[in-house]
Formats: sequence, structure tokens, C-alpha cells
Amino acid sequence: MNKILYIAYFFVLLLCIRFPAQAQETNGTLSGKITGDKNEPLIGVTVVALHEPSGTKYGVATGTDGRYYLPGLRIGGPYSVTVTMMGMQPQKREQLSIRLGEPMQLNFTLVVAGTELSAVTVKGTKKGAAANTFGTGQNISRTQLSNMPTISRSLQDMTKMVPQASRDNSFAGTNFRYNNVTIDGAINNDAIGFSPSAGGITGSSGMPGSSTRTNAVSLDAIEDMQVYLAPFDVKIGNFTGGSINAVTRSGTNTVTGSVYGFGRNAALTGKGPAGIKMNSDFYDYQAGVRVGFPIIKNKLFFFTNEEITSRQDPSQLLVGQAETAHILSMKEADQIRQSTLDRYGAAFDPGTAGNYSAYSRSQKFFNRLDWNINDKHQLSVRNNTITSKAMNMDRDQQDFRFSSMAYQQVNNQSSTVMELKSRFNSRWSNSFIAGYSVVHDKRNPDADPTLPQVQI
Repeated sequence: MNKILYIAYFFVLLLCIRFPAQAQETNGTLSGKITGDKNEPLIGVTVVALHEPSGTKYGVATGTDGRYYLPGLRIGGPYSVTVTMMGMQPQKREQLSIRLGEPMQLNFTLVVAGTELSAVTVKGTKKGAAANTFGTGQNISRTQLSNMPTISRSLQDMTKMVPQASRDNSFAGTNFRYNNVTIDGAINNDAIGFSPSAGGITGSSGMPGSSTRTNAVSLDAIEDMQVYLAPFDVKIGNFTGGSINAVTRSGTNTVTGSVYGFGRNAALTGKGPAGIKMNSDFYDYQAGVRVGFPIIKNKLFFFTNEEITSRQDPSQLLVGQAETAHILSMKEADQIRQSTLDRYGAAFDPGTAGNYSAYSRSQKFFNRLDWNINDKHQLSVRNNTITSKAMNMDRDQQDFRFSSMAYQQVNNQSSTVMELKSRFNSRWSNSFIAGYSVVHDKRNPDADPTLPQVQI
């Protein structure tokens, strides 16, 4: 019997312990101190925070020192906080917003009921300046996500707000492979680490889908995010570059949604480093729709975001131009191709030596369900599924390739995350996160049969 009790106790401890390498923060916190009009701490004061869009309630009572602590709050707002105690005048604070990784502190002073006061002022302050309270980094809110200029609508377009960030998802000079990207607390890194630098075009380096130049999640599905470089919190780890943590949006009691489209083509691009105008075959388009609504008011909510993308990047003609120092001319490239055809036949066609257009396409399907079980427990389940493919054809000043060297990259991924947030009492709370991800990444040669690569 004792062995069974020990085993049960062990599993309870496992549920209460957070593993730093497996999850990041997904919620917000509210804390503070409540005192009387003589600055004495008040014990047993009831504090209720209400997330008005969803009707989710979080309640707690103050301890012997008059302090309260509310963890596991939904990100966003507006929130209203009500403070009540028998024999004291209640107080209420409204239009509050809870941020990811940015604890809010609210202190209240209660007076005896019936006391006439000319004015009562309740002040709310945040603990420090964003993420800097807990280490080098920055928080990025939903408002900033909506207002920031963006080209590829990727996480990287947002993380550029961090002063230590540079191109290709690099932080403080480190390679993007040393980052740790989490979405809703679940790891979302490139599992193998073979992501090509082409992912930098769309801001997806180091994440699944970077091989097909596809973003790991739609920007319209993000509620809040944070970037840490040197955090003090022991929960945040598994990186030596940057920690990028994002939380997705949820449905509310109000039906909300949007239909959007973004795009650009060669007319909106300038010349390349060599002064060559972008080929007219270039384009980059995104279109999608998002909807959030209640299934059961104050109880069950649904949010969905669907998005399609299509991009085409021409590989510029480099032979016989200054970039290749005239090592290879167009005439010589045609002679190489014709010589190969004469020797091996049409089955071994090297392809074109001229301009070649590589494409990338993707479809994103994001769905999330939130359930307010009761005032102490909330459950959320979400799935992010992406299908993508891209034709890759690389040419540079040192390596010229015929079009037969092109290959199709296929990347299909599905990530499901479940989170159970529980507040057992004023001292015990827990956030249990379980995730399951599947990534299929493969390459298909464009030519059949394929020719070997020859370097001179």
C-alpha cells in the first residue's frame, strides 16, 4: 500500500514540475498588495479578475501579508479586477491588458464602508519595462503585430524589433540554428537542422517549412509574443541564440473575423546588388481568412485561420556578366548543353542556361478550441497543419547550374498542442502542456534521369 502511495505522489510531482527545455510561458500573471486606509495589510480580501471578451474568471484571496497572486491568465484583454471584503467599500479597475511574460502589479487601498471620501485613486503599474525585468529581450503585443510594417508577414519581421536581432533570424551574432522557437509553449524548431539559408527570404530560418520558404504559422493567428536573449527565469532555456515564444489567438463571446490579402510583384521591387532589375516573373502573394466565435457563451470558444501563399523567384542569368567575371559566356553554355545532348541523347538534357523561375506554395490550416471547465480549470486544444512545396534552383557567382539541377522540396507538418491550466487554491497552480508534431520533409529531383554536377 505504501508503494502505491509513493508512486501516486511521484506522478503528482511530475504534473506540478515544469521542464525548462520542453515548454515556455504561455500565460500572464497579476499580483499586488491590498492594504487598509492605515496602510495595514488586509487578510482574506477576495480578488476576482474577469476576462471580459470570454467571461473567464480568476479568483483568489489575500494572504496574511495582504498580497495576492493570480497566475495562468489568458493573454490579452480587456480585463476588469474587482476587490471585495465584508465591511469595506469594494473597488474595481477596468480596461486592463495582460501581456505575455510581463507580469502586472495592481495595489489597492480599501476603506471602511460608509466612509465619505472626496476621491479614490487606484493605481496599476507593471513590474518594470517589459522583458527587461527578467533578462535581455522584448515583448511584442498584438497591437504591434498589427501595426508593424512587414514584407513576408513572418515572425522574423516582428523579431527585428529586438535591437540584437539581425538578418536570417540571428541574435547577437549567433546562427539561427541556436534559437529555440515555441508556439503555445511547444517546441517548433527545425528538427534536423538542415534548413537552407533560403528560409531567410521569408523569415522562416530554423523553423519547419524553411526549406520551402514557408512561415511556420500565420501572423493572423498570433496573439502575443516575446523574445529572450539572456533570461533570468529558469523555465526558459534550450537555446544559446534567441528564444522566440508566441501565443496564438482564441475565440471570444463576440464573433470576430477578417478576410485579407497581401501581395507584390516586380513593379514594387528595386534593383539587385549588381544593379540588375528584378525579372518580371517575380511575385509574392498571401490571402486568408480568420474567424473567432463562441460555441457556448462564457464556456466554449472556437478560432480558425486559413491561409494560402504563392511566391515565384526568378534565378537571374549570370553567365557572361560581371558577377561571374565573364568566366562563362552564353555561347559556351549553349555549347556545353549541345555537347551533352550529342553525346548522351535527349534523355540527358541539362536544361536551360537562361533565366529560371523557382516557386513556393503553401496552405495553412489553424484551428483552436478553448473550454472554460470552471473557474479553476481551463483547457485549450489547437492544431496547426501546413502543406507546402517549392522548386529550388540556386545560382551564384561561384556555382552556375543548368536548370536540370533544380529540385522540388516538399514539407508537410502538423502540430497539436493541449494545455490544461489549473488553480487549486491561492498557493497551488499548474500549467500542463502536451504537444505532438509530425514533419515530413523530402526532395524530388526535377530531371529524370538526373545529371551529376560538374565543377570546373
